[in-house]
Amino acid sequence: FGSRYLGPSGPAPNAALRAQPPLRAMARCAPSRLRRPPPLLVLAVWAAALGMAKSIKVLISLGAKDKKCYGEQVAKAELLVAEFEAVHERKISVSVMGPRVTVFSEHDTARAKTAFTTSEAGPHWMCIQNDAGEPVDVHLSVLAGPDAKDYSQLAQKGHLEESQVTLKKVAESLRNYHSNLMFIRRREERMRQTTDSTATRVIGLCIFDVLLMIIVGGWQMFYFKQFFRSKKII
Repeated sequence: FGSRYLGPSGPAPNAALRAQPPLRAMARCAPSRLRRPPPLLVLAVWAAALGMAKSIKVLISLGAKDKKCYGEQVAKAELLVAEFEAVHERKISVSVMGPRVTVFSEHDTARAKTAFTTSEAGPHWMCIQNDAGEPVDVHLSVLAGPDAKDYSQLAQKGHLEESQVTLKKVAESLRNYHSNLMFIRRREERMRQTTDSTATRVIGLCIFDVLLMIIVGGWQMFYFKQFFRSKKII
């Protein structure tokens, strides 16, 4: 008997294998369907991903004699722009505080704006206080990093193309991102040092408690033994 395929339906296995395209032809055809995105689009996505959380625009409602603060994590040597504007020209008091000192403050004003370069990394707080006896709404706008810079003027002065401006945005975003990472790493090291020192103190306290219990227990045994002997109990 021969080795022919006698199945109920369908072609023979050898015919099915012959019907498939060669592997080399498939390998040559596969890369043609995969197209890389344009470099400018990739850079724009990177710039948006790194700088999307660096801008705040909110409407704040303050009650009578109320005060609210909003914080932003900012890297060192980063441009920060904060703008306050009260609705209906109401008088308010505003201040911008860094991790240690007050950077900007102004009282009894309807609008205020400040721009400065941070001297240290950490949270910066924008505070608004309503000194009046009636509620007030305030528009707060905070821009930090690449969002705070006007790259259109930079492009006009330096005669830069759109791709070059995008590269500058990405470079500055990466620099700010690296600065934030280094700040977080320093905080992590300080927290680890604090945890290690606390654990060492706790272990020392536990050892001291055990030794104290042993000493007190031995002294009690010696005292009761002497007491029972003096009473001629033992």
